[in-house]
Amino acid sequence: MIELVDYSEDMFDFVLESNNINKPQVGFLKTDRLELLISQANYFKVARFNSEFAGFLLCLPQNKNYDSLNYQWVSKRFSNFIYIDRISILPKFQNEKIGSALYTDLIYFSAFEGYDTIVCEVNVMPPNLGSIRFHKKFDFEECGSQFTEGGTLESYDYSVEVQFLKKDLK
Repeated sequence: MIELVDYSEDMFDFVLESNNINKPQVGFLKTDRLELLISQANYFKVARFNSEFAGFLLCLPQNKNYDSLNYQWVSKRFSNFIYIDRISILPKFQNEKIGSALYTDLIYFSAFEGYDTIVCEVNVMPPNLGSIRFHKKFDFEECGSQFTEGGTLESYDYSVEVQFLKKDLK
């Protein structure tokens, strides 16, 4: 059984560990960086599967002071958006529909709150084909790409290319 709950501070260690287990598909985080994201998040849900922490989804609205190159790319091109900064599901819980439950909840939340668009990025180098297929199931469409030189991100020691995806809500 999947249960989605609002993040609380007692979940911090789980979120950090879950995030970093899924490197490089999810960018590596240090404690202070996760604290910054939490302080700016407007949607942050943790999923439990059969009462065990299984994953999370963290999103940011526009107009946040966030130095992510990908967030800045989105901010220059969209307004009234909600940005999926990261989703992470522990490997032993993947393929249990947890990501689908989180995205379905996010879509309802975003529509209720009046957002026009949900925006995210997925790796195309190194490829994250599972994530691309997942987003297509939710009718996300490509809206651009960006190349980041290796060595500028703690998550990678090689160059990264991301594909930006959007889901229009209006």
